[in-house]
Amino acid sequence: MVEAHVILSKCDKTGQLFGIRVEKRENDWVRTWTFKIDEKAAKREGFDKTILQGSFYADPDFPGCPYCGNKSFYTCGECGKMNCLPGSSEEITVTCKWCGNEGELCTEESFDISGGGY
Repeated sequence: MVEAHVILSKCDKTGQLFGIRVEKRENDWVRTWTFKIDEKAAKREGFDKTILQGSFYADPDFPGCPYCGNKSFYTCGECGKMNCLPGSSEEITVTCKWCGNEGELCTEESFDISGGGY
């Protein structure tokens, strides 16, 4: 049986909410697909309560953000929520669409991701 969850993210360009399906493969979480969702539906489904820890990678067929197509993501150092990554990782200053925190992008091997708290 495949262990799978949905984590929430916001689009860097539009600020819109979307879900990312992740599944456990060996000891890592793999992003497999995304879908647009509104806050009420996300809360009703319990996606806002998802908290995962570990390494997150993209499946080769991962479509990326359903709004802008970005395939890379970052986790905010302040609120712990995901956002799609604007442009390339060369752009080191980002602003979280959840909490407004602005900071420099850094690479990590493992993350704690929180899905809640609109």
